[in-house]
Amino acid sequence: MVEQLLELARRKADAAEVHLLETEARPIQFENNDLKYVNTKSSRVLSLRVIHQGRLGFASTTDPSEPERLVAQAVESAQFGQEARFAFPPSAPLPAVEVFDPRVAEFPVERGIQLGRDAIARVLGEFADVQCYVEISRSVGTERLVNTSGLDVQQRTTGFDCGLTAVRIRDGGILWVSDGESSRALAANFGRYTAKLIADIRRAETESPVPAGAVPVLFTAKAVGLLLQFLESAVNGKLVQKGASPLVGRLGDQVLGTEITIHDDGTRPFGDGTAAFDAEGVPARRTPVFERGVLRNYLFDLQTAGMLGAASTGNAGRGFAAVPTPEATNFVLEPGSATFAGLLAGIERGLLVDEVIGGGQPNVLAGEFSVNVGLGFLVERGELVGRVKDCMVAGNVFDLFKQVRGMGDTQEVHGPIVAPPVCFDGVHVAGGE
Repeated sequence: MVEQLLELARRKADAAEVHLLETEARPIQFENNDLKYVNTKSSRVLSLRVIHQGRLGFASTTDPSEPERLVAQAVESAQFGQEARFAFPPSAPLPAVEVFDPRVAEFPVERGIQLGRDAIARVLGEFADVQCYVEISRSVGTERLVNTSGLDVQQRTTGFDCGLTAVRIRDGGILWVSDGESSRALAANFGRYTAKLIADIRRAETESPVPAGAVPVLFTAKAVGLLLQFLESAVNGKLVQKGASPLVGRLGDQVLGTEITIHDDGTRPFGDGTAAFDAEGVPARRTPVFERGVLRNYLFDLQTAGMLGAASTGNAGRGFAAVPTPEATNFVLEPGSATFAGLLAGIERGLLVDEVIGGGQPNVLAGEFSVNVGLGFLVERGELVGRVKDCMVAGNVFDLFKQVRGMGDTQEVHGPIVAPPVCFDGVHVAGGE
């Protein structure tokens, strides 16, 4: 199928690339303390990208029975496409990466159901008025990419996502706590998830006033992901190419504090975004982004790199039936030297933020944010006192990462974000009376 489509495209276009992605996912979901469903989902997407008369064309389908039609659609769309600023890459050595875990592929439904039931029972054993939600999903995927420059690469991957959420409605208020993780390897530490949820629910039974003003705020590893997403967007090659990033022309500049070192690593073992090659067949790599606060690289795919006279960093990603665009793989903030207890101990009066709600960002491209705190606790003299409600935090990400009070010595993985907890000075906190 793939070879036939490439040969047909070769006859009609100047150059071509065929991408095939087949996936099978099996989610297990609990709602309101009960098993809701176990399902199996399979998909196959065949995509064709061409360069014809100097322009890019694209078409995709889930039905490969009419390859001639797919070629005609891709070639026809090229007349409206962007000018191609790259050539499809030839074969190149690929790094040896860990992306397939047989324990995920063989993960039994019965075990997933039992894990969910046990976790819910443990939470309900402590708090009978809580509604629990569990999702455990394992997936297996096969990807192949070929082009007219001689590239022919393929990989088989696994994915495992699991999470536990507890909702408590009490005294007219809603408490929402959650924990979980995703990986290409088996990750189902429900003992840790339930212990955290139980501790958070118990701690939230005491309410505390909002520490309004510019105060120290400790973001947990999960919550700091919100801030890192702003930095990730700022180094996205597409935004740089469009002139929309605040970091245009800043390579080599001291952008963040000297404590901050961030890299993008497509080779991280079993990382959520790990792959031997990106969506264009460029070998995966580890790319320094910020070194001690100095901006070193933007993240590029072939087209955006070509438009700026640069080279791809192996950061092309594909959505479902979509053309490649730049995206981070595993965005990793290097840890500091402080323990979590040590970070707390250094706060005389401030706030711990564990979860935020929604958007509310006034100017994402400039790094400005203003978000509601979904789960936060007052910190006084180094101790967690009680939950704060109706609270918001706001600031500018680029400013905050120049006023780091301390960083934890242990990273956590939350999707493609790998980070330790980070404590900042002078974060603006607002809340109701």
